[in-house]
Amino acid sequence: MNIEDGKGTGYKGRVDRNNRIHTQSVQESEALHAAELGDGYNINTGDVTFTAAGTLAYFKNDQIEDFVVEALAIGIGTGAVSEIGTLTLVRNPTGGDLITDATAVDMNANRNFGSNQTLEATTLAYKGKSGGTITGGADIAQFYQGTNGRLFATINFILPKGASLGIRYNPNLSSGNVVAYCAVIGFLKDPESKD
Repeated sequence: MNIEDGKGTGYKGRVDRNNRIHTQSVQESEALHAAELGDGYNINTGDVTFTAAGTLAYFKNDQIEDFVVEALAIGIGTGAVSEIGTLTLVRNPTGGDLITDATAVDMNANRNFGSNQTLEATTLAYKGKSGGTITGGADIAQFYQGTNGRLFATINFILPKGASLGIRYNPNLSSGNVVAYCAVIGFLKDPESKD
């Protein structure tokens, strides 16, 4: 029996004397594959100035597909800190002015420069503020900011439709202010890859 190309080109599979079928494949990450399809996104708050503890970012997925938060990138400028700052991730928060203020993030972009696809308009991406509040939900992860002022955390959180993620930030300031930003880097999961 021959294994033939389904497109009708006449190509056949090679079977060696040990009855092994020869194939060639290309491996790439799921995130890169999603970006190639126009399903990868970078959501960035832009600069937020803190004089006290507050909120940094909020993201709610309202797509049919799961949204995979592959990583968070957080940059923190210099300031008069008493100790290193703390970031707390909140699973499915329900209230607070982080949500009610609805301050849009500065950047909400497709990672494929050739794609015009965007997230559903009902998918929410907000930036926080100094003294901002977030209520409800449950704390799910905590990070300390990097000593070099940047934190890159691979988290691979899965947000199905309706799920959300909030981020609180305590810069531990002794005086003055500090500027921070947060980027949510993620992609829509291909439903076919779940089987």
